[in-house]
Amino acid sequence: MAEFRIIHGKKSIRYNHFEDFDFVSCRAAATRLMGVVALKVSWRSREDRRSVLYQIIHLDYSEYGIDEYREFECIPGDPGYSENKQEMNGLWENFVAVMGGEVIGIDAPCMLRAIESAMPLAQEDVKREYDDDENREFRAYARLRISYMTDALSARGITSADCSLRDAIETLSPAKLSAYETINYFVMRIIDRDYDAAATLTSMDRDRLPGIELADAGIQTLMRCDISKSDRRRDPSPDGVSYPFRCRITTLAPGGYYHASFVIWLSGSRRSTNPLVTEIRTGSVIKMSDYEAAMQINRTEFLTVFRCADSMLNGFDPKYIGPFSHSVPSAVPNGWLYTAYKGSNSFVDSPHYRLDDDVYGYALLSVAGELVLMSHDLRNISMLDDATIFSLYSPFIETRGRFRLESSVFRTLCQAPGVLFEDLVEPGQE
Repeated sequence: MAEFRIIHGKKSIRYNHFEDFDFVSCRAAATRLMGVVALKVSWRSREDRRSVLYQIIHLDYSEYGIDEYREFECIPGDPGYSENKQEMNGLWENFVAVMGGEVIGIDAPCMLRAIESAMPLAQEDVKREYDDDENREFRAYARLRISYMTDALSARGITSADCSLRDAIETLSPAKLSAYETINYFVMRIIDRDYDAAATLTSMDRDRLPGIELADAGIQTLMRCDISKSDRRRDPSPDGVSYPFRCRITTLAPGGYYHASFVIWLSGSRRSTNPLVTEIRTGSVIKMSDYEAAMQINRTEFLTVFRCADSMLNGFDPKYIGPFSHSVPSAVPNGWLYTAYKGSNSFVDSPHYRLDDDVYGYALLSVAGELVLMSHDLRNISMLDDATIFSLYSPFIETRGRFRLESSVFRTLCQAPGVLFEDLVEPGQE
C-alpha cells in the first residue's frame, strides 16, 4: 500500500520558513526584572538577500509564557512591503515604549535561552487567572512556529547550550542597580513567583525563595512599596555586616489586596551599585478589604474633560496627539483607553514605588462622546492638555472643565458603560 505524506507550502503555518533564511540579529528590551522581555528577530532569505523575515515576540515570565508572536516577511518591491514593514515597526515600537527598558543586541544562544525559559509557562497545564479558547489557539500557534525556529537554528549548530539561564537573565537586566531598585525588583519577582530572576538579585540559595511568605497569596502585582532605611542596632543582620531596610507593600492577588511588612538586608553599603539581598524577614502578611486597599493606593487625579464631535468616535488615531503616538487602544466598558508611558523604568529607583509611576497619562475616548485626559502629575496633565488642544482634533473638541480629585474617579469612569464624567462628580469639584 502506498504511503501518503502532506507537503506543506510556504503559505502554511506548518512550513518551516526558517530553513530558507539565515539568522541575522536579535534586538531585545532589557526588562527581564519586570517579568517580561520583547524580542525583534531578523532573518535574511538565502534565495533573495533583499527579503527579510522578522519575528516580534513578547515573553511573559509570570503566567502566560508568551503574550505575542508575529512574523513579517518584508520583500522590497512586493505589494505588501510597505504595509508589512510599517506594521512590524509599529508593533515593536509600541512594545519598547510600554516596557521602558534599554534596547540591546543579544546573540542567538541568549535569545534561545530566554525563549526556552518562558515556554514552560505557555503549556496548557499551567493554571491561569484568565484564559479562553482564542488564547489557547494562539499559544499553540506560537509554540509551533518557535519550535520550527529552534529546529532551524539547531540544524546549524546554534543552541542555548552556550548561554546559561543566569547569564541570559543578567544580560536582559539593567547593568547597574541601586539599593532601591534591587529591593523593588526582588519583591516584584518574588510575589510574581519568578524565582529564577529573583535568584540573580540575592546571595540566598535559590531553593529558599519559594518559602518566602510574601508569595503565599499566589501570583501578585506590586501596587505600592515604601522603603525606609533602618540601622544595624535596630535590625541586626545574620551576617553582621549587611544593611537593613524596612518595607511595607500593597499587592493585588487573585483573591484580593494584601498588605505586608518585612525587613530586608543588602550587601555592601547603602550607596553600593548592584547590592545583593542577603536576608529577608517577614513581619506580617494581611489581606485587606477593598476600602482599605483604596486608602493605600489612592492618588490625586488631575483630569481634563473634552466634549467630542460624533465623528471622532469613528477613526480616532492617537498618533495625532504627540504623547499618545505609540499608544495601542485598550477596550474598556465605556470606550477606548490609551496610555502614554514615560519611556523608562527609572520610577523603580525610588523608596516610594507606585505601580503606574511609569505612566505619563491616560486618555479615555468614551462611548458617551467625551475625551477625558488623566494624570497623577500636574505638569503632565498640562502637557497633555496642550498636545490635545493644538492637535488636528482641535476643531472637533470642546473643553468642559479641568479637575483635581483626591479620590479615584477615572477607573470608575472607564468601567461604567455610557457614563459621562459629570455623572461621577459633585458640583464645585472643578
